[in-house]
Amino acid sequence: MTNQHGDDYQGTLNANFSSNIWYGADNTKLYHHLSRLLIKTTRYPEMEAESLKAVLAETCKLKSDQLSTGNGSIEIIYRIAQAYRGRKSIIVTPSFSEYSKACTVNGHEIKLCHREDLLIEIERFKPDLVWLCNPNNPDGYCFDIHELQVAFYTYPLITFIVDQSFIDFTLKETLTATSIHEFPNLILLYSLTKRYTIPGLRIGYVIASETIIRQLDRYKIPWSVNTMAIEAGKYILTRKKDNLFNLKAWLNETIRFQQEINRIGIFETVSTQTPFFLVKLLKGKAADLKDFLLKEGILIRDATNFHDHEAEMIRLNTLSIDQNNLLIDKLKTWAQHLSI
Repeated sequence: MTNQHGDDYQGTLNANFSSNIWYGADNTKLYHHLSRLLIKTTRYPEMEAESLKAVLAETCKLKSDQLSTGNGSIEIIYRIAQAYRGRKSIIVTPSFSEYSKACTVNGHEIKLCHREDLLIEIERFKPDLVWLCNPNNPDGYCFDIHELQVAFYTYPLITFIVDQSFIDFTLKETLTATSIHEFPNLILLYSLTKRYTIPGLRIGYVIASETIIRQLDRYKIPWSVNTMAIEAGKYILTRKKDNLFNLKAWLNETIRFQQEINRIGIFETVSTQTPFFLVKLLKGKAADLKDFLLKEGILIRDATNFHDHEAEMIRLNTLSIDQNNLLIDKLKTWAQHLSI
């Protein structure tokens, strides 16, 4: 079974385009910091990750009982679905498949809906919950936050779950942590691992009203955030963001990268507002392309299962210029093999 996150190969790679994380992070200082704290793993971690919650609350300008931590945002997704077990959920697609999986195992009645049809489907389906990702995985689309706010106001009895795990990867305006003060029917999800390139540490958190957080925490597993994740989270939150992260330059390279891919002739990139994006294959199969590239030490994400349509799709995350050019050359080679 294909791993739904895409980063499903543990061998040595020349380039990994499959995982939506910042490719250029220098975590040397973080690694040194954590190495000095390994002795702490001889004891159990904080049961509720209290010290990390305190730093998050200060950073977000919230009270600690307005947020909760988790073993990555994925654990919180399942916790939300469990806390609202048996409800009716609309999931805005295309999107992360784990929303649907979490709702399915917790007995939700599910309606998949395209984002342009959301308000129509809310009226028809009358859901208890609406799930959406902003910026959206897999296509990098960003919702207009004013349109979202209108929906929050118009449907106060519906709980809106907005996954903002990729908030650092767009220049578009997004919801702030303090939006929960205005919208008590809002749940915001975040990840600390994408921007800082530490997905293996699994650090996520959720922000909502005190009432919702109490409800979610009834289903929280004790010690769900390990000691190293707690310490890493506090470290990155209390230090200035590294100056290697240049989102504008990254997005500019994404534009060039997409243009070069489109010029090959059998690929059609989907417009994005992030450094990751979908690519439609006009010829060939995504699975075959993934196998071909893996032999060259290049990993991509087969995103065909993300989409409602039958189109063959892959998802790419923009990397360095040299790595992007390497992929472009290999895509050209594959295209030539198809035409023979």
